[in-house]
Amino acid sequence: MVGMDKYGQALQHLLPTGYAWPRDPDSVLMRLMGGMAAAFGDLDALTEAATVAWRPQATNTRLEEWEEAVGLPDDCFGPTQTYTSRQARVLAKLRGPIGAYPDSSPASLGGLESVCEQLGYPAEARYNTPFRCGRDRAGQRLGQLDGQLHLLVTASASLLRVGQARVGDRLIDRPADLVQLSCYLQKTVPARFELNVVFL
Repeated sequence: MVGMDKYGQALQHLLPTGYAWPRDPDSVLMRLMGGMAAAFGDLDALTEAATVAWRPQATNTRLEEWEEAVGLPDDCFGPTQTYTSRQARVLAKLRGPIGAYPDSSPASLGGLESVCEQLGYPAEARYNTPFRCGRDRAGQRLGQLDGQLHLLVTASASLLRVGQARVGDRLIDRPADLVQLSCYLQKTVPARFELNVVFL
């Protein structure tokens, strides 16, 4: 941002020379130039603030408009999302899947793993493909080409303990947002695949 004194100097250089154009700081003309320089400084500050307000990674006032532009908020994540998580999802949508993988599709193995990682879960994705001599090794699954896309997601879970849990508690208690992750992935994967999400 340009300082007020810089604007004042620039305005003074635009003035003609002579006795009618005094450069004395206490003169009426220089005080008028100072007022104009302050107005230019305010305009510069407002422009900078507006620019920052429209950046998706820094906005505090325009997140709803960014969400509308990229088709968010997603129904999978419900109405109780934090501002930070909403902002992270907008950035993820704008940037797309990040990671080294040969296929740029979001349904590629690397793309799905990247999506899970962005949402905070390490994952391993693999297609169910038939065994092929020369490509696969002994000990690998024979498999079949059935359109199955397997996603192994690592998530923390707490097991039911006798003496601490009550009747009706789940045997394995996983984080609630895993359901949201599964819903989001079902929307991401093309219809030609059947997604099998396994939580480890």
